[in-house]
Amino acid sequence: MAKPFLTYEQQLHILSDNKKLIINNTESALYALHNIGYFSLIGGYKAPFINPMSRLYENGATFDDILALYEFDKELRHLFFKYICEVENIIRQLSSYAFCNVHGEQQSAYLSLSSYRVTSKNQYQINKLINILDYQANKNTEHRYLVHQRNTYKNVPLWVVMNTLTFGQLSHFYSYLPHQIQTDISK
Repeated sequence: MAKPFLTYEQQLHILSDNKKLIINNTESALYALHNIGYFSLIGGYKAPFINPMSRLYENGATFDDILALYEFDKELRHLFFKYICEVENIIRQLSSYAFCNVHGEQQSAYLSLSSYRVTSKNQYQINKLINILDYQANKNTEHRYLVHQRNTYKNVPLWVVMNTLTFGQLSHFYSYLPHQIQTDISK
């Protein structure tokens, strides 16, 4: 049976009357539901406050407690994201530097299967990665710097292409590199 649509007021009514969650400031709670959403807020942060058997809130749990946990998590995510972006940038730079130090700046090097640690288990994934790199180097027109490199120099070095890769693609690139290049990056 599908869950019915409930207004914010109805959602608060169920939380307070049926689930025994204390709501000290109705206006503030309505504002939070309006801007965050019931599912994101209550669904994501109720666990420490609710009895899983009775599905009732315990120990004087308040809406503000759930909101405070949500806000803490949000701040932690922002802090983590800030530093993961810095680490990601460093990995991009070190990966392109170590690779180009061994293979040079020609795009043919990072588009060659022989530049990677190929096994029967990962060859398909490496070919997939090379196709992504090839698209970025030879076809992508979204980034002006790629088009400039392609048109001006007829070559897009790895350190330019690196800026177009997702973190997942960057992770795959690293995992398929020969061990010596991985060691150079890690140092």
